Amino acid sequence: MTLHYFMHGSRDSSRVAVTFDDGPNPPRTEQVLDILAAEGCQATFFLIGKWVERWPDTVRRIMDRGHVIGNHSHTHVVGVGDYDDAEAAISHVTGGVSRFARAPAFDYASCAQSPLVISGELVLIDADVKPSDWAKTDADAIAEAILSDPDLQGGSIIVLHDSSEQDDAAHRLGRPVPMIEALPTVLRTLRQRGYELVGLDQLELVDPVPWSPEVPQPELHRAAQTASNP
Repeated sequence: MTLHYFMHGSRDSSRVAVTFDDGPNPPRTEQVLDILAAEGCQATFFLIGKWVERWPDTVRRIMDRGHVIGNHSHTHVVGVGDYDDAEAAISHVTGGVSRFARAPAFDYASCAQSPLVISGELVLIDADVKPSDWAKTDADAIAEAILSDPDLQGGSIIVLHDSSEQDDAAHRLGRPVPMIEALPTVLRTLRQRGYELVGLDQLELVDPVPWSPEVPQPELHRAAQTASNP
């Protein structure tokens, strides 16, 4: 069995996809939605199923604003492939199905546990611009990490976090604040550079990367072990 995931879209395009993981998370997700609206940008939100069940109204706001909703597992536990449970929660609220999924901590071994993922019904999305915003407390540092990333170019996929998988409210509400403070500058600068900020449904995904349990990729497993909250 071989799975495939995508790191980026076509490099011949000026389109860039900004993605947000770990929501929904009111009121932080609503703040992100307002910034996106003010800047005229579309994005993709990879949602955790347990938060979808807790805050369905925020999921509906994401959908009503025209953004793409993706599957980020149900509990965000590395090694647990509960994407099917997450999809049940998402579809119950949205009335539709997700096209895209992202593995917590990019742990593709967990994807192999999911009949839904194995079936190919969900397109697995990684990213080529990873500023580790979840680990930074300074908005300028987050903006700099994104805007100076050598991999940032047409077709890039940027991963940010508007929430946390942790039940601790202080952590979940506090962690995204620096990213939210940086977001207007990031979006505005990207647009000034000529990029069109779109949802993943508007990005031509290319160069799928194979993954199989028989041939694990060590860098992904190291990321899953050391990145405690991506």
